[in-house]
Amino acid sequence: MSQPIVTVQNHSSQDIYIDGDPNWDDQVLLLNNQPLHRSYVLEPDQSAQLSVDWSGPGTAFMLGVIFADGPDYDYGGDGFYQLTIGQEESNGLLDVTDGGGEAKVSYSVSQQAAWSMAMNFADS
Repeated sequence: MSQPIVTVQNHSSQDIYIDGDPNWDDQVLLLNNQPLHRSYVLEPDQSAQLSVDWSGPGTAFMLGVIFADGPDYDYGGDGFYQLTIGQEESNGLLDVTDGGGEAKVSYSVSQQAAWSMAMNFADS
């Protein structure tokens, strides 16, 4: 069993809300190696690791994650990204492979390897 690991770093001036994608109801998203049962607040200048227990070869659809700029992203006015993270088919590196959205913060991807990467959030 392997774990794709995404290190999330908040370089923005506001909280980032992290949650599992509700469309991935069989996924057990891990935050710092603990099951994430509800939204987690990543404060400015903090970091966390997201992962899932994974058996088998990597695919383009390994993690379903929501990153939001406020707690009311389901039905309110807070912005969010609803993203799929997995191995990019063209190069085998962990990357954002699907999804989108809009928020007051932007993200970039760095330090990519087959089973790990960093996501850096900053003010837009």
